[in-house]
Amino acid sequence: MLWLAFALFFLWLALRELHHGLVARPGFSHPQEISKAYLLLTLGAAAALAYTPVRYWQFERLLTAQARLLSGSDGATVHCNTLFDTMLDPNSMASGHATPSTGRIVIQKPWCGVLMAHLRNPGKLDPKGIFSVQLFVHEAMHIRGELDEAITECQAIQRHYRGARLLGIPDQLAREGGQRFYAQHYQGRRAIGGMQAAYYSEECAPGKALDERLRDSTWN
Repeated sequence: MLWLAFALFFLWLALRELHHGLVARPGFSHPQEISKAYLLLTLGAAAALAYTPVRYWQFERLLTAQARLLSGSDGATVHCNTLFDTMLDPNSMASGHATPSTGRIVIQKPWCGVLMAHLRNPGKLDPKGIFSVQLFVHEAMHIRGELDEAITECQAIQRHYRGARLLGIPDQLAREGGQRFYAQHYQGRRAIGGMQAAYYSEECAPGKALDERLRDSTWN
């Protein structure tokens, strides 16, 4: 929001310059000459300052549309926290969080940026990028009403491929990313323990209790 405020300020300066070039100021008989350099400078500054918030706003719209498909809830919305938002967020220690009663999903900084970069170049199969996809799908699963973290994570693992495809990742890369997350990151939680253990279940495996046997499951 702060960037947008500055962008609007520079836009106002540019519009004021144009106005004074068309309409004489009080006490003057003729409009002033428009300074092209000043106009270009203020318009350029406004565009540069508006670029990042507008880009994230468009990205939030994409995530919201796909979260609604994943969760089956028309009320799902996704918000990418800025650094300031994250500092004020009571759940700032979590990479993301969701409120099923409102449909609101919040992804903390810097994970929206990581996800955005991953979608631009999914072929790198960057571990952080793959995690960002899983994070998004995980929070969408919470919107369905499931609060148990281990069950939610297992639901998200099985839909990682589906979520990645919805976000535009090519078929083979979407499949490989989900399988890498499950085989490497997820299985590693068993040894790490602590908070990570709350997201892990021995029953989250093909053919076990938490297997939903989805036609497009990441495991297939």
